[in-house]
Amino acid sequence: MKILAIRFARLGDVLLLLPALRSLKEKFPDSQLVFLTGHRCAPVAQMCSFIDQVISVDRIAMRDGPLLKAIRDMTALVKTVRKGRFDFVIDFHSFRETNLLTWFSGAPKRLGLKRHQAAYWSFCFNQPPVFEDKSIHVADMFQRVVGGNRSSGRVLTIPGAAQDPKKLVLYVDAPVADRVWPAEGFAAVADFAVERLNADVLIISSPEGASRALKVRDASVHSRRLGVNTNLSLPDLAATIASARLLVSNDTGPMHIGPAVGVPTLGLFSVGYPEHFRPIGPNDRYLRANPIEKIETRDVIANVEEMWVMAGRDLRR
Repeated sequence: MKILAIRFARLGDVLLLLPALRSLKEKFPDSQLVFLTGHRCAPVAQMCSFIDQVISVDRIAMRDGPLLKAIRDMTALVKTVRKGRFDFVIDFHSFRETNLLTWFSGAPKRLGLKRHQAAYWSFCFNQPPVFEDKSIHVADMFQRVVGGNRSSGRVLTIPGAAQDPKKLVLYVDAPVADRVWPAEGFAAVADFAVERLNADVLIISSPEGASRALKVRDASVHSRRLGVNTNLSLPDLAATIASARLLVSNDTGPMHIGPAVGVPTLGLFSVGYPEHFRPIGPNDRYLRANPIEKIETRDVIANVEEMWVMAGRDLRR
């Protein structure tokens, strides 16, 4: 059996889908599982042993680029999908274009997620829709589509990755300011980790958030002992987080790398909804306040201390 799973969107959405794709592969162990996703998230999918092939697409360029080029690219994508001769196509994204792509696939079995209060072209599918339920976690919603159960643990395979029992990683960036916990708070956490946990602290961000990372370092009384990296590729970012004992992160896509590589993660939320998007590892936690500045530094430090000890017990097993 050949199965095509479709999901574009952002890094966090794709990471939260991966446990469901693992469940799908476990349900059909002899199948060939192909994942169609955005080119920015494709490197993450390529780290999954249960995904046999990744097809990457620059969907935004198709949508916003020159019309003739977009038509050529879309035509080529439809041809690629049709040539795949898939037996089963699942549209986890459920936009109009992914609905149509599912239909054009010609697969004998076509299933789609029907998003809440969004367009859904039922003629594109021949299986009953799975209705989005916003009262449950997104990862559970994806599991419902494939008939699986909540599963956690490592879904990304990173060759040669070794966990450093002294490393604390702070992801201090986010795409919008409302999701960024203050630099002074992260600096206080770093200082506590250095002084009380004897930790090696690494501050990371996207290239666009480099000034935030440097601000955290400069606000620390132990600035010379803090590492900073603001220019990691997605595979290197995953490997860096995988090497940590603990991850503390703003509510953003890289936060979900922690659970995906089995690293305990503390998520800091504000305008997002942790009920739907919190980190899903068994030992993960979150704090929330809106505005995010209301998350108390002492609460973050208390959680870091408790999680650090728990992670240390797991490392000794």
